[in-house]
Amino acid sequence: MGTEGSTTVIRGFKISVVTLDAFLAAHNVDETYSAPPFYRHHPDDDPISKLLFSKISQHDQNADKNKFRVLIPTYESMPNFKTAYVAYAWVPVMTHREINMDEDLPAEIPRGFEELRQEILSYAEYAKDEYGNEAKDEDKIADEGKMGVFVIITHNVRGGYRKDQWELYAPEGL
Repeated sequence: MGTEGSTTVIRGFKISVVTLDAFLAAHNVDETYSAPPFYRHHPDDDPISKLLFSKISQHDQNADKNKFRVLIPTYESMPNFKTAYVAYAWVPVMTHREINMDEDLPAEIPRGFEELRQEILSYAEYAKDEYGNEAKDEDKIADEGKMGVFVIITHNVRGGYRKDQWELYAPEGL
């Protein structure tokens, strides 16, 4: 049997892992070094999610802590990816799923999210590679900060679905 992983469709922005890591380090949160956060810990026990929420809540005291998270793609036998995604809306996909864009992935950007995006982007100049040297252009993505809808796969690492979610995201009989 294959190993568990997950596919997630998100709305948010993409960022270089080295830029995200510079932002995290500046706020005393452990860098990712391209390793995805423990998604099952979101939002209460994941320091990254807690940091994102603290930044958003400065602009919106009624913000929902469950909405903001970082996803980093992974796939078995592939090198570490240099792209991370900061999401304000996402839906998991187990095998297939109909997505209602207005409800599942609303285009309206939450208050404070643009400010968060700009703050994270401001750390690009402080980015370091895995050895602590100044990050080179090849360590960064060309379209850093681009907003959009993205599909992310996390394979066998920290993602996954709980058994009680199977009925929601898997076809009958699976």
